[in-house]
Amino acid sequence: MSIRPLLLSALTTAITLPLHAQDAPELVRNGGFEEVSKAPTTYDQISFATGWTNATLGLPEVFDPKAAAKTVGIPVNDYGRMEPQEGQRYAGFMGWKNDVRGGMSSSPYDDRFKPGWNAYSEYLRTQLVEPLKAGKKYELVFHVALAGNSDRAIQGVGALVDKRELFQNNRKFIEEIPQVFTDELIEEKGVWREVRGTFTAQGDEQYLIIGIFPYVGLTTAEVIEGPDNRYAYFYIDGVSLKAVE
Repeated sequence: MSIRPLLLSALTTAITLPLHAQDAPELVRNGGFEEVSKAPTTYDQISFATGWTNATLGLPEVFDPKAAAKTVGIPVNDYGRMEPQEGQRYAGFMGWKNDVRGGMSSSPYDDRFKPGWNAYSEYLRTQLVEPLKAGKKYELVFHVALAGNSDRAIQGVGALVDKRELFQNNRKFIEEIPQVFTDELIEEKGVWREVRGTFTAQGDEQYLIIGIFPYVGLTTAEVIEGPDNRYAYFYIDGVSLKAVE
């Protein structure tokens, strides 16, 4: 029996396999938010996750199994109930909050339900292990879930890779064009969704920012099941960036 046909078949299969990034080095530090400088106990402690920080004045969270259920606990926390997509921890960010007037500084004639800022949003930022190489293709993957207590849904979840260490001295949307995003309006709560995409690097990009990007679209929807808390909050886990080999 000749083995030549089998060899040719195997060679053809190898040639037609798609490009993949499975065996390439990981370029995102602590993409699962497992490594922390100290255990997170409350809101706004994204800096406790090794390698991560905020890209605006809005401060995301890191969730921990030992934290209180009233704040950033796992599986139950202030935003709902969620198990990690991987490992023991995950992070979270306010994708959109319909800020309203009210409080000590408001006029007594102001309608407390009239929109105030109407555009509060938070972003996570990390520096990559090494800058990207011009002309090389990369695959970016991350997982998000709309928190169970969210009574709003919003379009535009995405990731931006940039040469600049972007920081906005406000709490508004970052108006940049992300390389990877989903234009889907995520309305189902408590379910991890994978966002995956490939792009070709311009060269020297070394910062990754994840959040809501108006370029994708800002369609919002009400997903009210109880009292309306007027926000769309997203859990995030399993962030990965690799060169496509």
